[in-house]
Amino acid sequence: MRLAWIAAPLLALLAAAASAQDWRAKYPVVSMSAVSSESQGATEARFKDFAKVFKDRFGVELRIHIASSYSGTIQALTSGQIQFANLGPAAYAAAWIDSDGGVEPLAAAKEVDGDIGYHSHLIVRSDSPFQKIEDLKGRSLAWADPNSASGYLIPLVALRASGIDATKHFGRTVFSGGHEQSALGVVGGQFDSAFVFGARDPLARGVLHMMAQRGVLDTSRLRVVWRSPLIPGSPVTVRKDLPADMKRDIQKLFVDLYSIDPRMAEIVARGKTQGYVPVTHDMYQPLLDAVQEQRRMRRKG
Repeated sequence: MRLAWIAAPLLALLAAAASAQDWRAKYPVVSMSAVSSESQGATEARFKDFAKVFKDRFGVELRIHIASSYSGTIQALTSGQIQFANLGPAAYAAAWIDSDGGVEPLAAAKEVDGDIGYHSHLIVRSDSPFQKIEDLKGRSLAWADPNSASGYLIPLVALRASGIDATKHFGRTVFSGGHEQSALGVVGGQFDSAFVFGARDPLARGVLHMMAQRGVLDTSRLRVVWRSPLIPGSPVTVRKDLPADMKRDIQKLFVDLYSIDPRMAEIVARGKTQGYVPVTHDMYQPLLDAVQEQRRMRRKG
């Protein structure tokens, strides 16, 4: 009887420990996708050390898949080829719609000014005559990606609300393939203007900040002529059907990342940040509404 009395709590502790490890037994390799808003090589280098942090924390391998566009990442996530991804807010909305609510957001980076979000900036060359968006009527524009909030959806919707139909205001619009390509295209003269993502100060966090850090862009050659309202932060997004403890662990890793290694948090967040904070689906409802509205308009067109 005495042995049974001792063994019962011990077995309960062992069962609890085994239960805590269940998701790691099921997922000895975890796959994550990151969309390359800069060059693929730069994005791979950016997440290489994060994979080591992930393995140190959980004892399982993290494979980073670099995607050239959000559409491929959305498809991989919703089909179960990967377990989580860094998505832009519009891409999260599209993934949620396409999967009938099969994904959920875990965390997003908090700006140094306290914002949990970022902006779309319309950039032109600093030596150009363009000082405001009205000056660009009939001129060329680069969008980033059809599933990009800051590089397409939000400026399209925000300008429409202010009385400017971007599809008619600009003389030529193209999808450049990414924010970095857009910025380089403006500097190189291929486009008169482009929408790119960044913090309230686009040189503190965002694509211009990243490019300047790598020495591939002289930011003095660009000028911002328009800024969008605040866009909810890009969420770390997981499949909803993952084990609950796995989702909690991944969320906590991102929330703890700044205290573990501030530099690593800024690398993953693509610029200065106070660290990651938990986010909820409700924060992204405006993006869902905008994506659904845009899809309805396309069907009508």
